[in-house]
Amino acid sequence: MDGLSFKKYLQTTRKRFDPVALILSLVGLAGVMYAMAKHNQSSSYLDLPSLMIVLIGTLASLIFQFDLISIGQSFVQVLRSLLGTPEKSIMGIIQELDGAIIQQSSLSDLREGQAIDGELLNDIVFMVRQGLLFEEIDEFVTSRIKDQYLARRIAADILKRGAVIAPAFGLFGTVMGLIGVLKTLSDPSQIGASMSLALMTTAYGAGLSSLIFTPLAGRLEHHNVIYLEIHQQILSKVGVLLHRDERRLHPDQHRGGSAA
Repeated sequence: MDGLSFKKYLQTTRKRFDPVALILSLVGLAGVMYAMAKHNQSSSYLDLPSLMIVLIGTLASLIFQFDLISIGQSFVQVLRSLLGTPEKSIMGIIQELDGAIIQQSSLSDLREGQAIDGELLNDIVFMVRQGLLFEEIDEFVTSRIKDQYLARRIAADILKRGAVIAPAFGLFGTVMGLIGVLKTLSDPSQIGASMSLALMTTAYGAGLSSLIFTPLAGRLEHHNVIYLEIHQQILSKVGVLLHRDERRLHPDQHRGGSAA
């Protein structure tokens, strides 16, 4: 029952995460930025020193905690998440397996399976032709999924960490700006630059956290749940086909087991 309810959840998810939803969300964020600029009627929201403190500081901290390869892979994961949900690339496999189950076909009929080439279903068929048991195939596929899921989870962790670090650097800039204000109290003409640094770093830190890091992290985490569930469905369907083939090859054993 849980599998059926989650399958329904996946179907509604595919409808919800589409290009229209992505465009509307981006338009909404752009509207927030436009409203802020319109309110002030100037370009004073652009303060390069404040932006550098928050942006470069956040990036440097993330690189220190993780590494350049992880940061690059996370960027790729973000781009992929913007183009669609993870099940879209393998929904064809799900449909093929469903068709094979309904039409009483064999798993070996779906692919040639001559060698391991990275395509999930082809690799499974190859292992079946090599005589591997379902438990061995399950272990192989699960290991591959874990490796890919690890990269996806790290990407979400980097974004969540960025959502925490950016406001912290904003607060750091605020403190430094206020210190500058105190140092220039004797010269009012110098207070403006320090006050701008104090306020703009807070704004940039909060903006990066709430408008970029947090939404992207939530999207990736949601996609990771779908990623795990859709691959679990594939393994379940492969198990159905393999057990059916086993019953065809050894009908007497299964009859004896049923009679017992």
